[in-house]
Amino acid sequence: MSRRECLVRVSASVGLALGLCVPPLVAQTPGLRERIIENHFEFIPSGDGPFPTLIAIPGCSGIAFQDPTDEATHPDLREDDRLFRRHYPRAAERFRTEGFAVLLVHVHGAEGLVKACDGEIQGERIADYINESVAWAAGLDFVDATRIHVIGWSMGGWGVLAWLHGPRTQARAVQSAIAVYPGCFDREPLTNRVPLLLLVGDADDIADPSICEELVAKSTTKPMITVHSYPGARHGFDISDAPPVLDIGNGMTIGFQQSAAEAAWREILAFLSERR
Repeated sequence: MSRRECLVRVSASVGLALGLCVPPLVAQTPGLRERIIENHFEFIPSGDGPFPTLIAIPGCSGIAFQDPTDEATHPDLREDDRLFRRHYPRAAERFRTEGFAVLLVHVHGAEGLVKACDGEIQGERIADYINESVAWAAGLDFVDATRIHVIGWSMGGWGVLAWLHGPRTQARAVQSAIAVYPGCFDREPLTNRVPLLLLVGDADDIADPSICEELVAKSTTKPMITVHSYPGARHGFDISDAPPVLDIGNGMTIGFQQSAAEAAWREILAFLSERR
């Protein structure tokens, strides 16, 4: 079976897939592009392409479809991990119904991990995956190489910000970047060459939104950055099957907030539509 044949595609006629291509055994560690090819999901709209495309990066809990075998395979995952892992394919499917192709990049699988919430993957490493994913996606037949966007949630959002920072080449094909409740941490001012949408909850006690606000305030590219902060919204405010508050320990919580989720979705679609 070739790499191309073993990719999991999600299209209008198939619906959600229930697995990820298992990498073949190799004698040496595969390069970054090979890791991406072997560890991603594709969501492709119905109709004739090529389509505007999102490179999507999940948070630290990883990715899972609603497959009972995933629950059984990873019994040690916490409830918040399970909620996040199911969220990203759902979000990708939602984008697909809006006419966007989505390449959901399973960075965790590519790195040989189930989850990475203890610093196993740094923002700069995720940024490398984004850079290579954009370059690879531009050559796919269903991707409009002139209309590529990047989106990341939580740890994935951290990677998006890392990708927008520093000397790394930001591909001309990329029209915009979106970071949803990202870990901003303490970094130098952004030097993004593409418009950035930053969505945060002001009650987030995992990814401190005040650090994001400070980052934006000192960035020379502030005119290219749009920030929306949602009152009372926690980390994971867009996870529809999460409770309003879920205590995950160490003073941290996640929780769904319908008003924030709906507002964020409207902002994302409007932001993408302007650059579609």
